[in-house]
Amino acid sequence: MRYSGECGVRFSDKRIRALIELSGKGNDVLDLGCGDGALAEMIRAAGNKVTGIDVSGPAIEKARSKGIRVYDNDLNTEWAGLIEEKFDAVVCGEVIEHIFDTDRFLRNIYAVLKEEGRLILSTPNLAALGRRLFLLLGINPHIELTARKEDAGHIRYFTPGSLRRLLKENGFEVISSRSDYMSFYTQGRMRCAFLARLFPALGNSLIVECRKLPKDVQHI
Repeated sequence: MRYSGECGVRFSDKRIRALIELSGKGNDVLDLGCGDGALAEMIRAAGNKVTGIDVSGPAIEKARSKGIRVYDNDLNTEWAGLIEEKFDAVVCGEVIEHIFDTDRFLRNIYAVLKEEGRLILSTPNLAALGRRLFLLLGINPHIELTARKEDAGHIRYFTPGSLRRLLKENGFEVISSRSDYMSFYTQGRMRCAFLARLFPALGNSLIVECRKLPKDVQHI
């Protein structure tokens, strides 16, 4: 990785490093939407046992070729019943914004976590500074309106408050939150990681660490 001062840290590097750090060490980790296993490899290299889930056949083959156990499941379905074990942590990097039924998705995550297991989740921040500035100018702040090939497929959008509320409603307590960088543009130009650390609610990504709450102490 190359850096040009902290304000020059690339978005993907900063966010991915946060996911790896929050995964801890010596844990059984489930990587949702693991793709070709690139992130799973890095989490494993940090001292964890990693299992993945994905729905793309070619990507699953690549991940398995790296020695990663991968379940072939669609995350938009009831997938938890097909998982054979419980996990210390579930990593959900840039996935929830692609999910139709987010309540069902989070219930599935809750089901595969051990007692007081952790969910580590990242998703784009609808309330990022760059998006706010675009709205003030009457410009679409990179919210997708179609399902065309060039689109990323985002169908859900979150602010810090709405994400926290959704997680609480599904049995999770947010224990830490951060962002990757702050930008004056939606695409990441003129970005600064230092400002995102000071004002994470204005950063481009929402990165949260959550604890699974016992059902008898959940307050919705």
